[in-house]
Amino acid sequence: MRIVAVVNNKGGVGKTTVTANLGAGLAARGQKVLMIDLDPQASLTKSFFTVEESQTYLNGMQTIGAWFRAPDKHRAQILADIVFSPARCNALVSKHGGWLDLVPSDPLIVSSESLIPGAVDGTGNIRPAKFVALHRRLADDLADPVFSKYDVVLVDCAPAFSLTTKMATIAADMLVMPARPDFLSTEAIQVMGQRLLDLTRDFNHHRKAAPDEAPEMRMPRVAVLFTMVQWYNGHPIDVHAQYINEVAALGVPVFQTLVRDRNKEYAAAGRYGVPTILAGGVAPEVRTNLQDCVDELLTFFGRLTP
Repeated sequence: MRIVAVVNNKGGVGKTTVTANLGAGLAARGQKVLMIDLDPQASLTKSFFTVEESQTYLNGMQTIGAWFRAPDKHRAQILADIVFSPARCNALVSKHGGWLDLVPSDPLIVSSESLIPGAVDGTGNIRPAKFVALHRRLADDLADPVFSKYDVVLVDCAPAFSLTTKMATIAADMLVMPARPDFLSTEAIQVMGQRLLDLTRDFNHHRKAAPDEAPEMRMPRVAVLFTMVQWYNGHPIDVHAQYINEVAALGVPVFQTLVRDRNKEYAAAGRYGVPTILAGGVAPEVRTNLQDCVDELLTFFGRLTP
């Protein structure tokens, strides 16, 4: 099983769109996919409903909030019990042998530390004795045999380096970082790199108190996926190409596939109740562009250490 966290501290980069379409695209290739929505805005969850359906379904479904509130005993099973199978999506991908499940988000996880029993002290800070177990909470539960049926887990993270994003990072084999080709996104990539280094240092420092409690944290593989790229005469426009090249010059792995700026197509996904890659009426070049992203993600999987 491969675990991929889709992260970026900067909002508005197409993170949820990337997550939804990678997951649906993998399922359409015959993969068994679990998607976990760790963004309290629940945009990934809403990606599998029409606009008219979403509020009705969301009001009646269990969310990941139940897992955060759960005691340690049987916690992995509680996470498994929250899983929802989007019928419309699975009617399309099951024809190819794939399947997609979803763990819906909850707006209350914006303050996730306060939901976890005994996680914080009276001042609201994480208890040092709980640091390692708390940060490995998602990694440990996804290692439970109840999740062994999945080939890939995709985690959509909030646009902040919060506890939930740190949990996903520690659980992940790989981070996919969607980014716009502009100055602010380039800066955010460098900031994220430093925060990953800080998290690795802090986790391994706390781990020294109980080295048998958890494995040492290693930096996960990171790959930047540029989104909203504008093209002219078959190439990215000059200013976008400049920022793409600057990031590549930092030595950060970059997807060769560039997600083109087709916001109208992606904005219409709410009419279909499935991600754009599966939707009818989508321009063939948009679908092909997304399928190329899936191809390249599978290539990255092949390079990961078993």
